Amino acid sequence: MLPEMLYIENDLLPMLRETWPEITLKNVNKQLSQWAGEPGVFCDLRGVDTTKSLHIPDYNHQDIHWDCEKMFASQLKSVLGPRSDRVPSIRADMGCGLIGALFGLRQTLFIDKRPWLLDHLTREQIMSLEPGEFTINQEYEQALEHMRYMKRMLSGTGIELYPLDLQGPVDSAHLLYGDAFFYELYDDPFFVKHLFDIVHAALVKLMQDSFDIIKPETFVAHYNSLVLPMATPLKISEDTSTLLSKEHIHQYCIPYTNALLEHFGGGYIHYCGWNPHLYDAVTSHMPRVVGLNFGNPEKHDMPFVLRDLAERKKYYYGMINDDMVEYSKKDGVWYLFRYLYS
Repeated sequence: MLPEMLYIENDLLPMLRETWPEITLKNVNKQLSQWAGEPGVFCDLRGVDTTKSLHIPDYNHQDIHWDCEKMFASQLKSVLGPRSDRVPSIRADMGCGLIGALFGLRQTLFIDKRPWLLDHLTREQIMSLEPGEFTINQEYEQALEHMRYMKRMLSGTGIELYPLDLQGPVDSAHLLYGDAFFYELYDDPFFVKHLFDIVHAALVKLMQDSFDIIKPETFVAHYNSLVLPMATPLKISEDTSTLLSKEHIHQYCIPYTNALLEHFGGGYIHYCGWNPHLYDAVTSHMPRVVGLNFGNPEKHDMPFVLRDLAERKKYYYGMINDDMVEYSKKDGVWYLFRYLYS
């Protein structure tokens, strides 16, 4: 056992069990009230100064990938500190390329950044697969084992477990096939549709496997201390979709993202970058989307975005300055979750 695990098990976790569950329940209820549209409710989700966790050492991404104790200690350290309206949560931080592990691919590990999928499936391998046909490797099994370990350790602490990283269908197709994906969009729509069918089945499995371990009831925790109602439990990343044309967004992004949202009930969308066709797709053609998060809010006309989302009864969730918070108060209705780093 790691030395810090003695401190975590004998001192830290018992201390958390005494006080944090009550605060977590209060904050869960407040966030769910905001999602339900209760007037005047606004959740401010502040980040954590991890220097307060002096008893837990720092580990890099290579250290934690295959070690349950190090993964747990590293993730636990990231949520200790002032609570504000946050619901602290951790996950098995296995990298967004983990979908490859359902097809026998293994991510490359780095010391200074998260894992990345440098190996890809060939065209022939993809065409030989049927949707729902997997070759699950040790990396995927390790991700689930991390989750089971965390679930046991977190019992009664007021800290929640949240799902593995769910990239959207377009991001996942790009991860599995590599940059050649962009050529195939123009050269072979039949192949691309088959790829997306395979991806959809894989994403459903990845998320369902996460839910089978978490066993959520009324809410699902997510990163940056957010919770989502169980009726709309997904966070989907659409970063690669910002690189697509309007035609391909409508041909692939909208139907396959909608299929994933409909399977689980709904959720919110994240993307970095800027693409007006993607914004229109998310807000006008994805009825089960309940919120939007930008990795680069500075690239957007945020007064327009906040008003537009409010009119559609959708939420903006993300980092934003105080002026924009005040702007979102107009008409006495909040449609904004804010997170920021202390």
